[in-house]
Amino acid sequence: MPSPSLPPSAAPRGPQARIAAVDVFRGMTIAFMIIVNTPGSGRVSWGPLRHAAWHGFTPTDLVFPSFLFIIGVSAFFSLRRFGPVPGREAWVRIWRRTAILFGIGMLMWYVPGLVASLIQMKPGAFLQEFLHKVRVLGVLQRLALCYGIGSTLALLLSRRSLVLVSAGLLLTYWGLMAAFGTGADPYGLQTNAALRLDLALFGPDHLYHGESVDGAPYAFDPEGLLSTLPALVTFILGYLSGRFLHETQDRRIALSGLFPAALLLVAGGFLWSYWLGFPINKKIWTSSYTLYVGGLSMLLLAMTPWIVDVRGWRRGVAFFEIFGRNPLLAYVVSEMGEVILGDWVKGGGGLSGHEWLYQRLCVPVGGDTGLGSFLFSVGFCLAVWVFSWAASRKGWILKV
Repeated sequence: MPSPSLPPSAAPRGPQARIAAVDVFRGMTIAFMIIVNTPGSGRVSWGPLRHAAWHGFTPTDLVFPSFLFIIGVSAFFSLRRFGPVPGREAWVRIWRRTAILFGIGMLMWYVPGLVASLIQMKPGAFLQEFLHKVRVLGVLQRLALCYGIGSTLALLLSRRSLVLVSAGLLLTYWGLMAAFGTGADPYGLQTNAALRLDLALFGPDHLYHGESVDGAPYAFDPEGLLSTLPALVTFILGYLSGRFLHETQDRRIALSGLFPAALLLVAGGFLWSYWLGFPINKKIWTSSYTLYVGGLSMLLLAMTPWIVDVRGWRRGVAFFEIFGRNPLLAYVVSEMGEVILGDWVKGGGGLSGHEWLYQRLCVPVGGDTGLGSFLFSVGFCLAVWVFSWAASRKGWILKV
């Protein structure tokens, strides 16, 4: 009996259609990332829009690894142009992009201060403060390192070797964290090996101070150097998923093909956490967390081609495509915009621009509650979207 012909929405339609699905996935992660990064008031924001305090998991803990995962997916489609034997052009492109992305991550938070110092003719004072306080590692820096190292491994190794290297990285990280952590809990905020390494290499002034101990800011970097090892596996999982999508002739089977692997990853992460004692923890990017969120990201990836390519629901996801086509611009604008709002002081008791907008626009509608905080997040996300849409209309794409 002859095979039925594929409906147009399910048949392969060239690389551009597949990239459209990737853009939607990437755009969804950027939108959610902006929402969780810019609450009107973190004090009252809803629990699902906060990271887990330490061990554990909330939907917010899926945002960053999903973005890293989709970068791995995109890397497959961009790297395959170099063929089976990459030459000098490939290595220059990969590591130039890595260096630029790393540099943007270090500098973008300080651009408003640099501009102010130039206006005040005090660049020396700014430079001194920058060198003393700059955060060496961070979100874009982690993306850069994972892209550079992950892309290099992907071009040099076979699929089987990538799987073995990933397993080795997760086991090695587990061993290092267990062996060099201190105290009763080697995976605690103040006792984990990742923090010990970062303090030794960079010192407390160059780490993130978003955690608190006894009510005081505490130097700990959730994008530290050692925890980049398991984060690299997240990139590799994305790369291998992109390769699978490319090799899939009928996109209707993307869901059935990725679904079992995704469930195995989720189950593996859960068992590693609860049976082997390496808890799911985003802030130290544990090996169990890597498997858990890798599986969830894979499930979301499987659903995206189904929605975009098979079902053809393009209008419903067009909003996310704007972010997905220009993700670096959207992220940088959102982060710098939040810095500017935080530094801009508006009268009424010295409120920052962020606090003033929240109190004036959101509290009267949603109250000083989770709803009011969420309204601010959504409004800020929409403002960044409008900027990204305008940039897209002008052809302004921030690439590295």
